[in-house]
Amino acid sequence: MMKACKFRIEPSPAVRQKLERTLDLCRELYNGSLQERRDAYRMAACSLNYHDQAAELPAVKRVRPDVADVYSQVLQDVLQRVHKAFDGFFRRVKAGAKAGYPRFKPKSRYDSFTYPGTGWSLDGNKLTLSKIGTLRLRLSRPLAGTVKTVQVKREGNHWHAIFTCEPAEGCTAAQGAARAPAAVNVVGIDVGIESFLTTSDGKQVANPKHYRQAEARLKRAQRRLSRKKRGSRNRHRQRERVAKLHRKTANQRQDFLHKLSRKLVNRYDLICFEDLHIKGMVKNHHLAKSITDAGWGMFLAMVVYKAGNAGRRAVNVNPNGTSQECSGCHAKVPKGLSVRWHTCPHCQTELHRDLNAARNILARGIQLALAAGLAVTVPGGLALAGLVKGEPGNPTSVGGPFLGGTA
Repeated sequence: MMKACKFRIEPSPAVRQKLERTLDLCRELYNGSLQERRDAYRMAACSLNYHDQAAELPAVKRVRPDVADVYSQVLQDVLQRVHKAFDGFFRRVKAGAKAGYPRFKPKSRYDSFTYPGTGWSLDGNKLTLSKIGTLRLRLSRPLAGTVKTVQVKREGNHWHAIFTCEPAEGCTAAQGAARAPAAVNVVGIDVGIESFLTTSDGKQVANPKHYRQAEARLKRAQRRLSRKKRGSRNRHRQRERVAKLHRKTANQRQDFLHKLSRKLVNRYDLICFEDLHIKGMVKNHHLAKSITDAGWGMFLAMVVYKAGNAGRRAVNVNPNGTSQECSGCHAKVPKGLSVRWHTCPHCQTELHRDLNAARNILARGIQLALAAGLAVTVPGGLALAGLVKGEPGNPTSVGGPFLGGTA
């Protein structure tokens, strides 16, 4: 599995100017190649492909000497982006989905260029890019594996280098998982809005609500933006302020999710969670903003790939009825979303609704792991719907080798 490592770039004023110039030329080439494809089809019913346009690059450089100041493989990657855009368009047309014809890119919508394989070198925290120069990186962690591509990206007034790495041989997730011991520390997690998550062992993590915290500032900034004259410098500056607020909120959310997912993976051998259909859930307009703000999908994806790399196992279970089922006797106890306390009339189990759901998720996850032949230590007192029931203080361990990865 490929891994991307992102680092902040600290360019000098001269190098920053070259980065901006390279980005502008790449955007101009993108728009020009898109226009050429449109004109060829409209005037001659001819479809151009990547190879047709890549063969024209030497002629373009003779006509436009400034294009020769951009590394050749960077220009080829721009044409590949146009080719992928049209491939996606034709694929959607064939599938009968909303097609979305490739669009021309204004300056505000074209923010990166890529060195596919060569043209760059890394010496400590110094990154040298062909035709641009040497830049200093904030190298916060070592690169793991073989670097395949280097993408240079502009985000507001900041620049970043994104290294796409292929793990070294012997360090893949499957190989790391094969060395993992039996799943002794197991947990079920129930994500929510009232609390970001509740674990089956009774711990709750508060929902930071990053977007809600910044919403008032964003509204004021966006109102000011709407009053600015289109095309004016004031509007451009205000648009950058709005983008900066959105970017800060996104960075806060990612930082929170990365740290939380890392803590879970470091602590537990088996992590069970619901296989949520988040795209369907956000169609509920009363909860859509809160669900999107929480970032459940991003969080669960982080748990899955970090668990795989660490030789742990992440299991997603059927979410149907996890809140309506009693974790003590597995009887159905219907309750509305506003009811936050679970009380079972059959076995008198009483606990918070989210904790009850987390225990049901853990029970279902352990059942899936046992069915796959994995060695799992079942916590004492956890009822597995009549299949396995560990006695209090006397955990039950059954199953075969613990393989890791995802179910």
